[in-house]
Order: sequence, then C-alpha cells, then structure tokens
Amino acid sequence: MSEQKLTVENMIMNSALSENWQKTGIEFCRFLKDNDFSIEPEDHTEDDVSGWKIFYMAECVGHMNFSKFAKMAIWIDTCDFGGSGSADDALKKTTWAHVRICEHFSSGGKKCGCGNQPGSTKIMFGKKFENLCFALLEFMNPDAKTVDDIKKLLLLFTQSKSDTQRS
Repeated sequence: MSEQKLTVENMIMNSALSENWQKTGIEFCRFLKDNDFSIEPEDHTEDDVSGWKIFYMAECVGHMNFSKFAKMAIWIDTCDFGGSGSADDALKKTTWAHVRICEHFSSGGKKCGCGNQPGSTKIMFGKKFENLCFALLEFMNPDAKTVDDIKKLLLLFTQSKSDTQRS
C-alpha cells in the first residue's frame, strides 16, 4: 500500500478543528497557493501539532500550526507591508492588536524562547514597536474576518516585494 503524501489540506481535513475552521484553513491554503506562496512542513513538529512554513519567493514569511486540540495559529514573520498609507485604519488596528512582544523578557522575566532577545524594533504602518519576537504578528484561533485581514497583509507584502524588485 502506498503512503499518502501529507499535505496541509489533508492534515486540516483530518484534524479536530471544527468544520468552520477546517473550511477557513483550507481556503487560506488555497489563497496562499493562488498567490504564489508555498507551504512546507516544519522540520520539528510535536505529536499534537502540525506545523507548516509559509514562503514567498524562497523567503519564509510566516508559519501556521494546527493542533489536535482544535486550535489554529498563524504567525507572520515580516512587517514589510508598505508605508502607513498602504492600509486602512481597520487593517492597521487588527495588525497592531496582534503584534507579538517578548513580554517575559521585556518585563525582566525569563526569556520567551524565541531566540530574538532583547527583541527587535520594527515600524508597522507608521507605529513603532519594540522587543518583538521573531514572529512579529501572532494570530491564535483567528476568525474568518481576521483571516481575511491576514490575507490582505500578505498581499501588501507581495506588492511591497514587487515594488522593491522594480526599484
């Protein structure tokens, strides 16, 4: 019997995620593929979590995980979305609400484990953030509206990348 290749879509369909989250996850993967992103399995996944890297033009721009405990997470590792005028206020607000701060380290506690201490400083849509983890944005169990905002951010990234290459 041949072994079926593990794809992110197969993993999602066989997960404990709710039917709505399965649909959202599969649609997100289709969006990525339709927009020239590639999805590759993480080298180190845990027994209860399936991890996937998101690449654009061979650059890792994010990660997504799906766990057996009906949880979904998407992390974005870039903030190259263009200047403050490239997004509307609602998208800026969503982005800023999901910035991932190395809180343990910045509050004098133990390192958070991201390997980025003391954390980087980045500007996202005109607002400065300090002590950021390597995954700059963290979306835990995002609803469909938030996934749509993640898609918008990734499209802004591809546009910014394209503009940079033309320069």
